[in-house]
Amino acid sequence: MVGTGLHLWTEGATSTDKVAEYVATTTKLASVGEPVLEYTNTSATGAPGTQLVVDFDADGSVDGILVSEPAFYGNDWWVGGSSKQFVKDGAPSHSGGYGSSNHGTLDQWRGAFPTAKVLAFGFSLGSGVKGDGVLDAIDFAGDRYTFAAKGSGEQCKDGGWSTSTSPVFHNQGECVSSFATTK
Repeated sequence: MVGTGLHLWTEGATSTDKVAEYVATTTKLASVGEPVLEYTNTSATGAPGTQLVVDFDADGSVDGILVSEPAFYGNDWWVGGSSKQFVKDGAPSHSGGYGSSNHGTLDQWRGAFPTAKVLAFGFSLGSGVKGDGVLDAIDFAGDRYTFAAKGSGEQCKDGGWSTSTSPVFHNQGECVSSFATTK
């Protein structure tokens, strides 16, 4: 933690240098708006990308991850090779040069998969990209997510406990207790 932000960095020495975090959700892709990372770059290197873990056919399972890297690809979102084949086949565009040959704007993805649901959202910095900066907030589906220092269970209140993906809490009391015992 740096002030009210989350300090992110990678050395970029190998393709496995990576930092990522996700928040669980059950939001229709059609309702997410345009997610934004509020990030202050403290070096002249890479910035994190936004990631949406998506159930494209609304069957309850993850089918792929939509990735946005505006510094490299503007308003384009792409899916990687580990996405299910029907997602890659249904991608709005199959031309190269956008992180993947399976890409399109978020509106195009919404049109191609109108029943899709986002199961988690977050950020990723790495995969060989060297970066250093502070993530101050994530704007997602009309809500603003910020960061609080450990030591207080305040972020557990009002359903905050249910948004943690690591560790996963079963109730507010369990979340608050984790802060009381954390050194």
